Amino acid sequence: MSPEREFLPSPDDVAPAPGELPVLIVDDEPGILAMLRDVLEDAGFAVLTAHNGKAALALLADTAVALVLTDLMMPQVTGLQLAEQMRSDPRTDAIPVLVMSAALPPHIADVFAAALPKPFVLDDLVAMLTTFARV
Repeated sequence: MSPEREFLPSPDDVAPAPGELPVLIVDDEPGILAMLRDVLEDAGFAVLTAHNGKAALALLADTAVALVLTDLMMPQVTGLQLAEQMRSDPRTDAIPVLVMSAALPPHIADVFAAALPKPFVLDDLVAMLTTFARV
């Protein structure tokens, strides 16, 4: 994959309904990303995906989202770095960032709106996103 192509949104992203902001899922594991996209779409969310934090930041530069759900440990730009960069940008600082990880850092409340430890129950994930996205 060329470097330019790596940072584009995936071609199978779902366009949000008019007036509905999508949620952005960020995970470097393609299988997890696809599964989460399917679960959240089935729950009524419009979904965009990014394969790493760097791709998410590129997408957020010109796309409005209701919230970001990110894995913590990813190459290039971690979930923590993604959240910190979003907090330092006035265009994205109000977007809730939710983290999912098997190893949660002790200072997550400083950066993330909520955390979901892996493994998690999918119904719990949907409930948490519903609270933050107000679907």
